Amino acid sequence: MNDYFSDRENGPRARTEQVISPAVWAGLVATVQALINSGAFGLRFPDRCPDGQAVCGCDADALAASVIAEMPGLAWPLETTRMAEDGFLSQHEPFAPDTLLILDFIEFVYASVAKPIPGKHHDFFSHHHLTFDQQSGQEEFRATINRIFSRNGVAFEMLSTGRIVRVLPPVLGEDLKRTLFRTGDRTLDY
Repeated sequence: MNDYFSDRENGPRARTEQVISPAVWAGLVATVQALINSGAFGLRFPDRCPDGQAVCGCDADALAASVIAEMPGLAWPLETTRMAEDGFLSQHEPFAPDTLLILDFIEFVYASVAKPIPGKHHDFFSHHHLTFDQQSGQEEFRATINRIFSRNGVAFEMLSTGRIVRVLPPVLGEDLKRTLFRTGDRTLDY
């Protein structure tokens, strides 16, 4: 679904949030976990069938090691809550890492994801051998990310290249596109 009733009725939410909230982070983590479970990272991090070496899923340990190496400061498994201690009491509170780290992670996921296509069923090991459509997987992931950002008013958007850019308010964005700068500096005036 591309839009919801409230979007059609009231128009899209203003995309002004510069910080990714714990609720948005939890949704992103759920999206990534579903991709892991489906084998969508198997093209880059293959789990191989012991009988013939066909890809049958995602090597979650290799994925985790790569995330930890490329995303310093991002804990694996991905955390959506943290223990908050208040004197004698301790309880889980919603948590989100730094927004820039989250955006880096989303770009990493885009580069690594591919839509798994189930092939031959291997009866003995009870799994399917997989092939992958990277372009479809990336486009589906991008659509999901942009929908989550839009629905939550997050001021970022993922381009078809997998890069994330900041979204300007519509009125300001149109004004900036039409503005001609004359500073005398070739780079700035371009």
